Amino acid sequence: MHGRGRNTYSELLCGVAITVCIACIAINCDGGLAPPPIPPPTSISGVVRFVGGAASWPPRDSVWTMRVVAFRQFPPQDLIGDLFQGRAYFTPSALQLDSTLALFSDSARYSLVFGDSIPPRISYLCVALLVDTAKVLSTQGWRVVGVYTTTGNQREPSSITIIPGRDHRADMTVDFKNPPPQPF
Repeated sequence: MHGRGRNTYSELLCGVAITVCIACIAINCDGGLAPPPIPPPTSISGVVRFVGGAASWPPRDSVWTMRVVAFRQFPPQDLIGDLFQGRAYFTPSALQLDSTLALFSDSARYSLVFGDSIPPRISYLCVALLVDTAKVLSTQGWRVVGVYTTTGNQREPSSITIIPGRDHRADMTVDFKNPPPQPF
């Protein structure tokens, strides 16, 4: 009987040890084969306000599309080259004429989301208006109508240091009667 009790005690200790091991493993598991969490997007977003509201816009036949464009360096070297070589980003990320910021409005919200290629810094953030569809792929077809500036002076564009996983707020003002200097 003494041998039988000892065997039961050993079995009990072994069972407790196994249970403790399983509990430790279960507590330390972080999801097993679950995919890693998706990091938050890195972006610049804000509101573009139009001085004078919707009534201040140029004639409808001279406005095709409007985008927010961000450049790694200022002044931009080559609009199209910068876009195709990943040194510039624009909203929305499609080259369709109907893919644009809200036109003929008092203001427009925008969001410029960076994909895998997150720049360390944006040196020039602007609102660009396509004025000539025949020159959509050249700088002559576009006119800068607003820039991001922290001073309020359109002649002094401000840069933005980009922190991965963060949305950077950058509101801009467009005054069609007093546009900023053209960078290209």
